[in-house]
Amino acid sequence: MSDVLKIHNLVKSFGTTRVLDGVSFHMRQGEVMSLIGSSGCGKSTALRCVNFLETPTSGQIEVFGEAVSVSADEHGSGAVVNAANIMRFRRQIGMVFQNFNLWPHRTALGNVTEALVYVLKLAKPDAIDVALSALSKVGMAEFRDRYPHQLSGGQQQRVAIARVLAMRPKLMLFDEPTSALDPELVGGVLKVIRTLAEEGATILLVTHEMRFARDVSNRMIFLQKGRLEQDDTPEELFRNPASQAVRQFLSSVMPASA
Repeated sequence: MSDVLKIHNLVKSFGTTRVLDGVSFHMRQGEVMSLIGSSGCGKSTALRCVNFLETPTSGQIEVFGEAVSVSADEHGSGAVVNAANIMRFRRQIGMVFQNFNLWPHRTALGNVTEALVYVLKLAKPDAIDVALSALSKVGMAEFRDRYPHQLSGGQQQRVAIARVLAMRPKLMLFDEPTSALDPELVGGVLKVIRTLAEEGATILLVTHEMRFARDVSNRMIFLQKGRLEQDDTPEELFRNPASQAVRQFLSSVMPASA
C-alpha cells in the first residue's frame, strides 16, 4: 500500500503557545488512524493542518506525493513553499467537523448536491444521483427533503458525512464527529464510520470514543502537550503504553475491565 499522507516535523504555534511541537507520522492507503490524547494536546490542530484550515508554523505535509512546506522566519511567520498544492490537497481530502456545518436553507439532498454542482460542475440530475447514493449509504435517503432543523443531531451528522462521501475523497478526516451529539445518537454515527472503515476508506480520526477508536483503527497516535508520545497498533498501545502519560490517559478513559 502506498503512502497517502506524510507529516514531517509539524509545528504550530498560536502566539507564544506551541500547540504542535515537531509531530511526524505517515498513513498508508486503506488505513484508519486515530489521534488521541487529553484535551488541548493538539489533536484537532494537527487534523486541521492536514488540509491547511490551519497553516502550520513550520514543517512539511505531503499528500499522494505532493508536498507543501512551511518554514518559520525569525519573526515566527511561516513562508509557504508550493502553496498551489494546497488546492490539490483539498480536492482529495474530505473533512467532517464536530458541528455539522449544514446549510440551514437547504434540504438534506440540497446540502449534498451543492458542492457537486458548484465545485465538481456536475449536471443537476447527475448530482442528485450521486447525492442520493451517498445519503443511502449513511441511512438518510428517506430524509432527503427535510431541512436541518427537522433532523436530530445524529441525522445531521450523517448528512454531513454523506456530503463528504459524495465528493469521493481519497482521505477522510473526522474531527470529534460525535462530540456535539446526545449520547443516544452517537451509535448511529459511529456505525457509519465503522462501515466506511470496513470498506477500505482511508480515515484520520480525532475522537474521545476510546473503545470505538481501539476497535476500528489500524494505528493509534497519542499526543501529549503537542508531542507524539506513541504511534502503535491499538493492541500494542493498550498493552504496552510508551510512557506514564499514555498509561494515565488510558486509565482515565477506559475501565480496567475494558
